[in-house]
Amino acid sequence: MSKQIFVAVVLLSVATVAAAAPQAEIKEYGYYEFVTEAKRSMHPATTSGFVQTGEARLVKQTERIPIAKGRLFGFRFIITGMNPTIGQLPVELVVTHPKMEKPDGSSATGYRYTLGLTLDQGVVEDQTGYRLNEDYEMVEGEWVFEYRFMNKPLMVQRFTTYKP
Repeated sequence: MSKQIFVAVVLLSVATVAAAAPQAEIKEYGYYEFVTEAKRSMHPATTSGFVQTGEARLVKQTERIPIAKGRLFGFRFIITGMNPTIGQLPVELVVTHPKMEKPDGSSATGYRYTLGLTLDQGVVEDQTGYRLNEDYEMVEGEWVFEYRFMNKPLMVQRFTTYKP
């Protein structure tokens, strides 16, 4: 009898861990336009040193992004499967992009930083992306956006920027 209880406890423990594992799904991707005025704030970890936030709508679903000043591209996603009592999901955003030669003489091929995504009842819906604002950002090549959870890939989205 005690062996059966032990097996049940082990199975229950495995089920609890599996239920707490986040599941990510990319809902849409491509290039967007802001429908509200974008708020620009400093973020030293990014290549440009800034981020822009605001409400945006999808213009075209595509992984091929035509380079244009002010072009915003990225994706919307949903993460489920987390315990509803967890308030934030700690993730790392890792972005790699074509080599950019910055005005200060340095170059960059990407950036990474840790953030906490706010969960509502074990679910988070959010978006991420990049807006091409500076002349040095107008480079062709592959972009990779990767969210990592506990040092493992949670979701990956790729884009290719090109000069039209």
